[in-house]
Amino acid sequence: MWQAKGWQKIGQAFASVKLVFMLLGIGGGCLFIELPAFAHGEAMNPRLVIDGQEVSSSQTEVIKAVIEDAFGHQLERKIVVMADDKRFETTLSTFDPKMSKSIDQVVDEMIKVARDLESMEWATQLQEPIRYEINLAYDYDQQLIEDWARLIEKEVYIEKIEPTFERQGKNQLTLKEGRDGQLILAEQLRDSIVQALKESKADLIEIQANILTDPRELDVLELRTVNAKISSYSTNYLPGIGRAKNVELAASKINHTILMPGEQFSYAKKVSPVTIENGYVNSTVFFNGRPVPGVGGGICQVSSTLYNAHLLAGIVATERRNHSLPVSYVPLGQDATMVDYSVDLKFINTLDYPIYISTYAAYGSLTVELWSNAEALHGIRYEPKTVVYDNGLKADTTLYGYNAEGEVVYERFLHTSVYKKKAK
Repeated sequence: MWQAKGWQKIGQAFASVKLVFMLLGIGGGCLFIELPAFAHGEAMNPRLVIDGQEVSSSQTEVIKAVIEDAFGHQLERKIVVMADDKRFETTLSTFDPKMSKSIDQVVDEMIKVARDLESMEWATQLQEPIRYEINLAYDYDQQLIEDWARLIEKEVYIEKIEPTFERQGKNQLTLKEGRDGQLILAEQLRDSIVQALKESKADLIEIQANILTDPRELDVLELRTVNAKISSYSTNYLPGIGRAKNVELAASKINHTILMPGEQFSYAKKVSPVTIENGYVNSTVFFNGRPVPGVGGGICQVSSTLYNAHLLAGIVATERRNHSLPVSYVPLGQDATMVDYSVDLKFINTLDYPIYISTYAAYGSLTVELWSNAEALHGIRYEPKTVVYDNGLKADTTLYGYNAEGEVVYERFLHTSVYKKKAK
């Protein structure tokens, strides 16, 4: 069946020529035909190779058996994904491979090509047999590939942990530096696997996953400069009532806040929404100059305590409004109210170092502390002073800064607070 006739004259003329042809379409793969140099001689039987395995005969059963063996080998091939020190391994059977064409189609097409080659009369002039090789093509279940990629993505993922501080007694902080996160993109890994399945013929397919770092947002080196308490302010409240719960909840929501230099703080963003669903309870609030029942009464004591703490650190509010009525827990003109979606307390960290806000609220005592670098205030002691007039309904507040000798080195007028008379 493999016999072929040759062209003696052509063979003599091109005795040193070696040709390689590539025909596409056999079994969805590639057919490579190598014609060695022309020469005198008897006809040689062509050599058929399937996925590197030589076929001993052109009989249908033999070709089919070789194809089936090649497919079985394909199922057993291994694929390995390396992600740092983690190794993920499976066989190609995981992806349910299927031949791009049926075995019968491949056999029929191969026999047809073999017959076409037999008609080449120059075959009798070859020094070596014609060798033609096909590489079978396979289709894989794309969803199974993606599922494996997502499994690896999940195993590799490490959640980042932002730095924070822990109190060690009253006058010491310990920085917990956290860690960067780690991840791979399942879609990217899936595409790498698909590409490797198309291109690699090795028994072991190896893929190096592209590991990405999810960096911490806060600069650890800057946070290491936080080493001292730069201000503290305390107020008192009546424990054991609904209002106390609101004070303690709001205080906990601003606790552990870190502000980098130039970063703005918004009290409303920290404690809102002021609702029952967010943990707040009913208590007295001010509305139109009158104390009335409402949700969240007491949260303004936390904002007012914070306001005085950051004034003592020489930081001026960018947004602040006083209550409609005087309050008892801070001096007149030194309070700061807050209303969901309309009134807020805001300030910017104007220091050269990070600020860490620490709060403590329990047993009727609320304390807000600001921690930063020991040199952050440049040796200046800040203090707000208020002048009250108009029968206690107006207060002008000025922030002063004093050096070590008690001299005024900083003075800034802050605001005039206007209050209503309490309704009888």
